Amino acid sequence: MSGALAQRQVEGSESSERQAQEVRAQLREAMVERLLSGMEDVQDRLARFLKNPGRLGAVNLTLVLSESSLTYEVWHEPSAVPERRARMAQTLGLSPAVDDASLLRALMAQVHQAFGEFQASPAGREARRRYEELLAACEVADVLPIIPAHDSGPMLAELERVGMAPEKEFTRSLLVDARILSVAVSPEDCSASPLMIAGQSVSQLGAIVAHVRSLNPRLTNRQVRKLLLRASTLEGKNPLRKSLGQAEIERVMEFTRQLLRFQVTELLFV
Repeated sequence: MSGALAQRQVEGSESSERQAQEVRAQLREAMVERLLSGMEDVQDRLARFLKNPGRLGAVNLTLVLSESSLTYEVWHEPSAVPERRARMAQTLGLSPAVDDASLLRALMAQVHQAFGEFQASPAGREARRRYEELLAACEVADVLPIIPAHDSGPMLAELERVGMAPEKEFTRSLLVDARILSVAVSPEDCSASPLMIAGQSVSQLGAIVAHVRSLNPRLTNRQVRKLLLRASTLEGKNPLRKSLGQAEIERVMEFTRQLLRFQVTELLFV
């Protein structure tokens, strides 16, 4: 009798674990759908903008598709409602009394897995293909997309509260690409490829690009990126800082005027 009871207990435990795994898989499926929705939002905006790009030559995309931003979407309601927090802990196979740091680690692991599943899925690969197709069209039209390279939202404050330090990949946006101008959180986070520049917000950098193109409408996306990179790496104690202050902005404008004069001179000899 005791053997049969032990067998039923084992089977019951295995059944409970399978159910828990199914619930976690459903949670990741919902996360993948959220990522697909975010990519579709970006694609729709780029497609609409390309139909009527105007004269600014820049399009600002403020959405960040990062593990940190998605984690906060899932976390912020349960963190404020005890009943939902307990349900999340149960879904992740933890005790309702678990501390916030342990609960967040388990949630972050599920988000990380969901990102991998999204990128490996046929729908995720198609979304990326469509996104890159639109970026190629932006290059042809000389429209420069500008995005945040990393999430700087409330999830970082939550992690700091529980004593956790995230990796850079946790906050990096899926939208970062070599054909895009990305805004870095700090000069230390900057890179030359893909180009990330600090010191200005997305809207401010968009206004700078628009002004540069008003001075020289013949600039290509590649030339605009090179001008910004050149101005942000000249002089200073750190030649690789890649940040834009007022002095760097003025250098961009001067480089733009110089390039326009060279282009006009070339036309005279054609």
